[in-house]
Amino acid sequence: MKPLYIDLQVNGHGGVDLLSAKSADEVRKVSRSLYENGVVGYLPTIITSALSDAVRAIKLIEEVRNNPLPGEAKILGTHLEGPFISMEKRGVHPLEHVVAPDLNHLKALLKAGLIKIVTIAPELPGAIELIQYLVANGIVVSLGHTNANREEAIAGFNAGAKTVTHLFNAMPKPPLDGTAQVAIERDDIMIQIIIDEVHVPNELVKSTLAKVSDRFIVTNDPIAAAGLGSGTYSLGNMQISVEGGQARRADGTLAGGIGTLSESLEIMKSIGINPVDALASITTRPCELIGVDYQSLIS
Repeated sequence: MKPLYIDLQVNGHGGVDLLSAKSADEVRKVSRSLYENGVVGYLPTIITSALSDAVRAIKLIEEVRNNPLPGEAKILGTHLEGPFISMEKRGVHPLEHVVAPDLNHLKALLKAGLIKIVTIAPELPGAIELIQYLVANGIVVSLGHTNANREEAIAGFNAGAKTVTHLFNAMPKPPLDGTAQVAIERDDIMIQIIIDEVHVPNELVKSTLAKVSDRFIVTNDPIAAAGLGSGTYSLGNMQISVEGGQARRADGTLAGGIGTLSESLEIMKSIGINPVDALASITTRPCELIGVDYQSLIS
């Protein structure tokens, strides 16, 4: 099949973790593995890490982005998932590298390469100023790994955040009133969600997508293990075990996805999601969010 899909959150694939990749060739292995799984374009995603490690990883990604080869999914920029996130909702992000919003730290990351999305927790002191800075520089801000209440989430969106990172995961879940609830209510916000029958139950997916039918984007949030099967793999400096179709850290914390967007499409079909909306969520709509021409990628 000709690759058609876009994924805005890729930690790794085909056995390679993008944060700990040692060479441009390893980054290319991710791009090839994604291409073989139907992905034509993606955002490599760098999770919370030491500044020097993040900068090194972004620079490697840039080498490949600037010199795409046939048979590879195109790199459309980088997604920074952290390090300005909630301690309480950090998931598998390493505690020692979670930091308070800091403009100099952010500028060092932005200088390393083309950054398309930054995931940030809006409730942190200084976060609103960083959101405003990013928006002023044409970078999409996503609220995620956040413990924000309703007022804090509204402040983040009003400052210019346009989307949320993996809805319901690493944020207060309904009936708690926070980022997820506000994002669903606001028709100016795009919803990014993992659909793999692991991260969000299908019933919740179905009821949610009915409310946001024209503004949801599906991601696999894939890690190095994606495309391979059971075993032990890297995510940054952590070891992740894959068993029974789930990727988890030793303490049981979910650690990204191992599914494919084709599988996500099948799940959406099985629960009755409009096929036009479902296909847009993994093709044109992600491109619209980050300002990329979809047709140029598939022509």
